[in-house]
Amino acid sequence: MPGLLNRVQRRVAQAAGLSGARSGNVTILFALSLLPMVGLLGYGIDYGVAITDKSKLDAAADAAAIAAVATAKAYIAANPGQANVTANAIAAGIAQASKAFTVNAGTVPFAQVQLQTPQLTRKSQTLVSTVVYSATVKNNFGQIFRTPTTNFSNTVTASADLASYLDFYLLLDVSGSMGLPATTAGMSKLASQNNDKSSDYKQGCQFACHYQTYNGWTLAAGKIQLRSDALNTAVCSLIQRAANPSVTSQYRVGLYPFINQMGTLADINSSIATLNTVADCANTNPYPLALTKLLDTGTTQLSTGGDPSTGTGAGGTHFEVVLPQMKAAITNAGGFGDGSSTGARKPFVFLVTDGMQNGQHYSINKNGKYYYPGSPSKFPGYAAGDFDGSSPAQIDPSLCTALKSAGATVSILYIPYNSIAFTDYGGGIAAENKKVNGLNPTLAATVQSCASPGYFYTANSPDDITTSLNAMFDKALQVARLTQ
Repeated sequence: MPGLLNRVQRRVAQAAGLSGARSGNVTILFALSLLPMVGLLGYGIDYGVAITDKSKLDAAADAAAIAAVATAKAYIAANPGQANVTANAIAAGIAQASKAFTVNAGTVPFAQVQLQTPQLTRKSQTLVSTVVYSATVKNNFGQIFRTPTTNFSNTVTASADLASYLDFYLLLDVSGSMGLPATTAGMSKLASQNNDKSSDYKQGCQFACHYQTYNGWTLAAGKIQLRSDALNTAVCSLIQRAANPSVTSQYRVGLYPFINQMGTLADINSSIATLNTVADCANTNPYPLALTKLLDTGTTQLSTGGDPSTGTGAGGTHFEVVLPQMKAAITNAGGFGDGSSTGARKPFVFLVTDGMQNGQHYSINKNGKYYYPGSPSKFPGYAAGDFDGSSPAQIDPSLCTALKSAGATVSILYIPYNSIAFTDYGGGIAAENKKVNGLNPTLAATVQSCASPGYFYTANSPDDITTSLNAMFDKALQVARLTQ
C-alpha cells in the first residue's frame, strides 16, 4: 500500500510541474503577439489620419476646380468686349483656384501637401479646369514597421458652359403654295365655296387664291386657316421664347419671307417689340395674318426704295436666288461665328417650306435683271409684269451647301404639300395640279438632304408646326451648350 501511495504522489507531482510549464508558454505567446497587435492598432490610427487628410484635401480640390471655372465665367460675362478676355479670365480663374485650395485645405495634420498649378482651358463655349495635388502623411506607428509615410494624390476636373451668342434667321416661304388651307377639311371647304372659275381654273380653287382681287382670298383670309397662318402662329410662339429676359442678349431673331427672292420683314437686329409688331402677334382674332398678307399677290412686297427688283418678288419659288441672298445677309450681319461672343455669333437658318421649287416669274426683264412691278404695275416708271409659265420642281439640296460650308446650321421645317383633289377639266391649273401631286411623294427626301444632319423636322397640322418650330429652337440651344 505504501508503494502505491508513493506512485500516486509522484504522478501528481509530475502533473503539477507540467501545468506550471504550460502557464509559462501562454505568457510567452501573449508577449510575442502583443507587438503585432499594437502595430495593427497603430496602423489603424495612421490610416484614419490619412483618410481624414485625404477627405479634407479632396474637398479643397473640388472647391478649387469649381472656383476656377466660376471665376473665369464671371469674368467673361462682365468683360465681353475686352481684348484678350479669355486669357485674362483664365489667369483670374487659376489664381482663384489656388486661393480656394489653400483656404479650404487649411492645416492638414502630419502632412506635406503639394498643389500643382491649376489648369484652365477654354474650348469653344466650354471652360474646363483641372486641379491636381499630392500629399505625404507621416505615420506615427508605421515607422516601427518601416512604413514611415502614406502617400496619396487626386485629380479633380470641373466644367462650365459659357453663354452662346446665336442668330436665328427665319427664312419663311410665303409663295403661293403656302396659301393652301392648313388642313384637308379646310381645302374642301374653300373649294366648295370658291367660284373663281376662270377658263383656266374650271373649278373651285383650293388656294386662298393669293391675288387679292380673287374671291378665294375673301373667303379664306382670316376665316379658313392657311398654312401661312399656322406658320405665323408658330413664329409668334418662338418670339415669345426669345423674349426671356435672362437670355435676350444672347440671341437675335430675324424674319425673312421669300417667294422669288428674299425680303426682310424684320432684320436680325430687331427688338422683341418690333418682331411682335411686324409678325402681327397681338392679333388673336382668329390668328396673326402678317405672313398671309405677304402671300404672292403678283407684285413684289417688302421692296427697298421703290425698287421692284428688291423684296419678295412674285410668281415662283426660287431657292437658287433665296439661299445665296441669305448667305449674304448673314455675312453683312457679322458673319459666321462660333457663338463665343457678341462679335462672333453662330447663325442658324430656320428654313420653313414645302420644298416645292417653281421657276416661274411674274416680272419684266431689263438688262438681264428681273423686276416685279405687278400687273398693272404698282411701281412708277416700270411697265407691267408678265407671267412666263409655271414649272414646278423639287428643291435642289445642293443649294444649301454654301450656307453649311460657311458655318451656318440649316434647320428645316418641312410642311408637306397637301395633295390637291380635283376633277381634270383640262387647262393650265389642272396640268400644274397633276405635276405637283406627282412630285409630292419625293419631296421629303430632297428637302432633308438640304438640312444639316439631325436638323430636319416635318409638320402637317397647325399644332405640329408650332411644336416643331419650338423643337428646332430647343435643339439649337442644346447643341450650342447654352446655359440659362
